[in-house]
This record gives sequence, structure tokens and C-alpha cells, in this order.
Amino acid sequence: MIILVMGVSAVFNFINEAPARAASIDELRQQTAALSAQIADNNAAAKALASQADTLKNELAALAIQIDQANAQIQLTGTKIDELGAQLVKAQEELDRQKGLLKESMRALYKKGGASSLELLVASDSFSDYMNDQQYLETLKSSIQDSALKVIQLKAQIQSQQDEQKQLLVQQQAQRDQLAVAQNQQSNLLAQTQGEEARYQQVVQSLRAQQLEVNRQLAAQLRTFSGDGSNGGYPTAWSHAPLDSMLDDWGMYNRECVSYTAFKVHEDYVLGKKKRDMPYWGGVGNANQWPGNARAAGYAVDYEPKAGDVAITYNGVMGHAMYVEEVLPGRNVYVSQYNFNVGAYSEMQLSADNSILGKMTFIHFP
Repeated sequence: MIILVMGVSAVFNFINEAPARAASIDELRQQTAALSAQIADNNAAAKALASQADTLKNELAALAIQIDQANAQIQLTGTKIDELGAQLVKAQEELDRQKGLLKESMRALYKKGGASSLELLVASDSFSDYMNDQQYLETLKSSIQDSALKVIQLKAQIQSQQDEQKQLLVQQQAQRDQLAVAQNQQSNLLAQTQGEEARYQQVVQSLRAQQLEVNRQLAAQLRTFSGDGSNGGYPTAWSHAPLDSMLDDWGMYNRECVSYTAFKVHEDYVLGKKKRDMPYWGGVGNANQWPGNARAAGYAVDYEPKAGDVAITYNGVMGHAMYVEEVLPGRNVYVSQYNFNVGAYSEMQLSADNSILGKMTFIHFP
């Protein structure tokens, strides 16, 4: 069981405690950074639960296969029991037939045995015939007794096999029932896990709503950006200062690629073009760190370009960030950027898959 990193009520109390004065830019940045951390933690918890749910689904699938196999074995055992039952019926019929023959043989012996030996001898055509009749009847009696004994032994053997199969059936049914219990427990655990994951996602949505409000307040207090129109609108105060001589409003050095893309995302939000937000990541600014930051904050990151995305490549030690102005046919993108040429603004068309900077990853800011 994973405990929610920060409950919804705690989040609201954290944001909605009305101060006696308007929050400063630094305070608002601290709040949005704290919310970003909470979003990342809750997203991580939700991801862990999703992974647990996937494991439970796999275990349930394996249990379902085992139950199917157990049912198949139970069916085979039941069929075997029925077959042995049919063999028992036939053996009993044969035993009854042998008993009937034995009775007839006994009657014949009794009839012949009731007459005196002299009478039987006189009645016979010869002494040899007399002896043959006696020997035949005794042989027939012995043969029928042997046959009956064999049938009795066969019947006992069949009965023993049927008893073993019935015992096996009981064991197989018990095993199947145990699997069914485990399956039910896993199903309940899966439902519980998915419910907890949904609650984390709800908390993330609430956190994002609060962060949007904080960022709205932050945007209202940030300086009014003014560019000269030749550098993607990047603020003059930053573009005219020496490279890496000052920090922008996201804690990143001016005229760097990430400073420019952060500004472009923020500009869309300020101007109301797409009502987007650029989080404050505490000055963690290397381009190759942005996809991880974005995923932790719950933003979509993939290889499908859209206008307004931030494109990331992993060339060099720090990678490179660009702003996608337009998506062109053939998975080409038209981008604007800073610091492709040292500290300078530039625009270019690149392939999303095989550009001179390598394969691109795209961050979709909401």
C-alpha cells in the first residue's frame, strides 16, 4: 500500500491560505516548484501502482490458464471414471453369465450323480463313454469356475482403478477450487490497486489545477516581455545581455536554448494562444534533462511532433532544445532556437528522425 504523498485537502490548504499581502514572485516560484515536486511524486506513485496492476493482470492470466487446465484434467478424469464404470457393468454381465453356466453344470452333475454307478454303466454304451461323460462334466465345472474367478479378479481390478480415479477427481477439484480462490483474491487486489492509482491521478489533477492558478498569479507579476521581433520575441533584456550573464525567470541562463524554449512556452500562456504553462523546475536547465522533468510532471513525451512542442535532441553533453513552429510533410519540422550558433537566434528546417542533431524527442506542454 502506497500512501498519498500529499492529500487533496493538504494541497488546497497549502495554496489557499490567504496571506495578508500578495505573494512575491519568489514565493510563487517556491509554491509552483513545490507543487511540481508533489505532482512528480504522485505521478511516480501512480506509475508504480500501474506497474503492480500489470503484474496482477499477468498473474490473473496465468491463473486463468491453470484453471482451464485443471478443468480439462477434471473432464478427462470424469470420462475415465465413466469408461471404467461401463467396463464394470460388462464384467458383471459376464460374471452373471458364468454363474449361469456353472449352475447348469452343477445340475447336470447332480442328475448324473443321483443314479447308481451300475445304472450309469448300464445306461452307457460302453464303460469308456461313462468315463468320458464324467470327465467332461468335471472339466466343464472346473473351466467355468476358473472363468468366473478371472472375471471376479478383473472386476476387482476395474473397481480399484475407478476408486483411484474418483480419489484423483476429488484432488483435482480441490486444486481447481484453490486456484479459483486465488483468482478471486487477485481480482480484488487488482481492483483495489487500480482504485488507488485512480485516486493518485485525481490528486495529480487537483495539484495541476492549483499549479495553474499559482502560475497565473506568477505570470501576472513577471515583467512584460518585449522583443525586437527578429529573435522569436525573446526579451530584449535577455537577448542584449552577454551570453550566460543573467538568469531568466525560470532560473536558466540567458540566450541558452532552454531559456528560449521556456520563454516560448510561457509566451503562449501569457498571450492566451493555447493557455499553456511553463513550470519552474528550479533552474534544472540542461536540454537532455527536460524529457525526464516533463514526464515526472505528467506531461506527454514522445516522438510525434506537433506545432508548439519543445523538440529535444541528445547531441553533446547537455543536448539541445528547440521550439517547433510548424510540422511539415515527411515528418519534417520548422524550428526556432537559441544557441545553435553560440548565443544567437536562428531558424531552420530539420527531419524529426534523422536531423543533423540526431533523432528528436517532443514534449507536449498542455
